[in-house]
Amino acid sequence: MKAFRLILTFYKSFALASYLITFACLFMVHRYGSKGIYIIQILFWFKISTLAVLVYSTNSYKKNEFYYYKNLGMSRHKLWAPVLIFDFLFFLIALITIASNNYESLPGS
Repeated sequence: MKAFRLILTFYKSFALASYLITFACLFMVHRYGSKGIYIIQILFWFKISTLAVLVYSTNSYKKNEFYYYKNLGMSRHKLWAPVLIFDFLFFLIALITIASNNYESLPGS
């Protein structure tokens, strides 16, 4: 339970930026309707690249905060792995849901 709270505390520091990027991508897929399926590949790589930028910026701007987590037994890898997996899975599930709803609304589907 302690590890979960530490990961959640760490995730809160950049969750807003990550969710804004996710919801912007979802909005674009929804906005383009049936043609939104064609931009999924671009949005997929856009999300991966923005996650890389978030990791880099968080690692560089909050490098001293990692000592706090290290003293509590959490390495950088133990912090980043569950956060990135959760964030990307949330993005994929939401993207698939939005895209499938758009695909079902196509005539002849």
